[in-house]
Amino acid sequence: MKKTKTMKEIPKGMQPYEKCMQFGPELLTDNELLAAVLRTGSRGENTLSMVKNLMESSGKAGLAGVFRMPPGELKKLRGIGPVKAIQLQCIGELSRRIAKEVTEQSLQMDSPETIAEHYMEQMRHLRQEQMMLLTLNTKLQIIQETIISKGTVNASMITPREVFLEALRQEAVSVVLLHNHPSGDPTPSEEDLLLTKRFSLVGDLLNVPLTDHIIIGDKEYFSLKEQGVLT
Repeated sequence: MKKTKTMKEIPKGMQPYEKCMQFGPELLTDNELLAAVLRTGSRGENTLSMVKNLMESSGKAGLAGVFRMPPGELKKLRGIGPVKAIQLQCIGELSRRIAKEVTEQSLQMDSPETIAEHYMEQMRHLRQEQMMLLTLNTKLQIIQETIISKGTVNASMITPREVFLEALRQEAVSVVLLHNHPSGDPTPSEEDLLLTKRFSLVGDLLNVPLTDHIIIGDKEYFSLKEQGVLT
């Protein structure tokens, strides 16, 4: 196997980290940006060579493909151990959150369809039920999303009082409940209806109304507001 140059053998101006310091990240290629973050390669292979191999392994998907690769697959690649696999996962998650935050700053959650479409791909593949509370401002934009339950939804175990106290702290003017059905069928259960009723009553008392409870199925959704269950 041909031995690649070490980073020390590459001229200073060509090393990604130093190049970034001198010219800024805008002038770095995708490979150089990843190399600058990962910093070190492995024995017999510098960071740039390692990143080139990583990008080639992702095929035509490029950077997005790299960050979608599971840890087990990443660690099979030359030079990628547990630490670098975690680094890559974290970079991908940060990128996803930044993109989501930018989108949500201009997105108005003004209809069940808009909300369901925004969360469909995120929630329809989940293997267990997950309930989320969306707190909204006067422009119907998301202030914060909070997971309030994981596992089978049990109305008796979710305390509306604590949830709405947090909504008041955030100065929310309304809230939306959102959860998924792993079965793919979004039809509400008796527990779903009971929980909706409890949250609606508390929201009305505190003047922070529950405007909808949306259940995500497999490429379909059920809005309790649209169906007249929640008025």
